[in-house]
Amino acid sequence: MVDTIDTSQGQYYIPEIWAQSSLEILRNNIAIAPRVLSDSDVASFTKGDILHVPYPGTLVAYAKSAGTAYTLSQPVGETEVQVTLNQHYAVSFIVEDIVRAMENQDLVRIYTEAAGIALAENIESALFTTAVAESNTSGTYGTDLTFDGLLGAWKTMTDNKCPSGQRFAVVSTKDIVSLVGDSDLQNWAAFARGNAVTTSPLNLGPIAGFDEVLASQLVPAVAATPTQTKNVAWRRDGLILAMRGLPEPPAGTGAVAANVRDPESGIVVRALLAYDASVGGVRVTLEVLYGTKILQDEKVLLLKS
Repeated sequence: MVDTIDTSQGQYYIPEIWAQSSLEILRNNIAIAPRVLSDSDVASFTKGDILHVPYPGTLVAYAKSAGTAYTLSQPVGETEVQVTLNQHYAVSFIVEDIVRAMENQDLVRIYTEAAGIALAENIESALFTTAVAESNTSGTYGTDLTFDGLLGAWKTMTDNKCPSGQRFAVVSTKDIVSLVGDSDLQNWAAFARGNAVTTSPLNLGPIAGFDEVLASQLVPAVAATPTQTKNVAWRRDGLILAMRGLPEPPAGTGAVAANVRDPESGIVVRALLAYDASVGGVRVTLEVLYGTKILQDEKVLLLKS
């Protein structure tokens, strides 16, 4: 057991290693977060801070006649989106033999895998909560999703003038099973792709105007008659996930910390390490600070089943 920390042992207190390891797990256990607009930075903020994110709105095309000046297009709906960093969650645990743990990277992965999954589920659940509050809907509660249901969702979003491309849907496991077994989808895939839908059911790929249709066990289901399963569909810029780092620990406390950003998903994790004399081990804390918000209603859809 390590009771004191000297220069030679300090090498084992590198928070970036723990943060990077947890980010890898986080990235592999999220479906929505990497596919929404992200605004992330390792700069230090605290819970309750408000971010002011500029949003450009849309532009209008004007006819151009020979010999006349161009008509300037003023952005329509240009605004500032305020996102409150109101979600701060942490996983904290004790590692009694930090040196042994750091020398054995399998042990580090065991610790960070459990923490990363917990944080990933928290972020995904928050994004689901934000998305399912949307008033635009498609589908019927109590009816499993089918290929026709996906086409209906595509139609609703298109009729709402949601631009094509970068559209995604995340549906429940029961609905993925229903889709894979749908003969209409199988026939469409055989005609459009030259193969049936028999690959990974976790991601059916491009279907019915969506770039990806993914499965998640975190899709909300409300107990009712019938059960209300709340799948979601969206365009990337319809939702925002804003993440920030957390402050450094006070100098002289013996604690070390690092905020690390994942370039693929935009997720920011802080790893905080400090020796805890009361338990004779190192307390490792992995935590996230973030906020979520719908940016444009027409780009988000509650897909009932």
